Amino acid sequence: MNLLKRYFSKIESPEEAEFFLNSSSYILFLIGFLQSILFTFLLGSFRNFYMDVLLLFIFGIVIRFSRSRVSVILLCIYSLIILIGTTLTWFGIAAGGGNNIFLALLLLLLSIRTLIVSFQFHTLKNTKLIWKNIWIRHLIAIGFAFILFSSFFISFIMISKFLGIAEMNSLHGEIIFESFPISYILLLLPGLPWAKKRRMYTTSENPS
Repeated sequence: MNLLKRYFSKIESPEEAEFFLNSSSYILFLIGFLQSILFTFLLGSFRNFYMDVLLLFIFGIVIRFSRSRVSVILLCIYSLIILIGTTLTWFGIAAGGGNNIFLALLLLLLSIRTLIVSFQFHTLKNTKLIWKNIWIRHLIAIGFAFILFSSFFISFIMISKFLGIAEMNSLHGEIIFESFPISYILLLLPGLPWAKKRRMYTTSENPS
């Protein structure tokens, strides 16, 4: 009960904001884990929804380690799309969406609250963006992501020729082409060697 009360209490310090953001990332991991179980063992359609689970894990990792406001805005947009798709499926207007409207609503509410706290965190820490480092880290991330994507693609072509595969499986194609945006996002995390010396923002207390 105390944990739940603290989760919805007013944010008055950077420490409280960090606690909330960390908790939100863990909840995203939990939702992704529960969805993977639901899709795999109950619906038998994990292949059709694996990207939803993967995105939740990626959002959780980025929020936990980078405190990115952009990622939280994207999470809100993604959650809204999920809720709309689930609602349309729930009422039989469209097909292909999720089935758990309550989980979709919980995800949207969590996203909105996380968005608010994320901006409060940066306000309380008095952060200042360092645009030069932002551009450099994005260029580095794009470069390495392109190298990884190219490596996956070339390796798949070579393996396909070796095994005599004439047509690309749709799942393999999705994994190859989605490797670029996924690796690009993960390569922006602050724990990587080139990121430690190029902080995207500073605070009034110390560099972050």
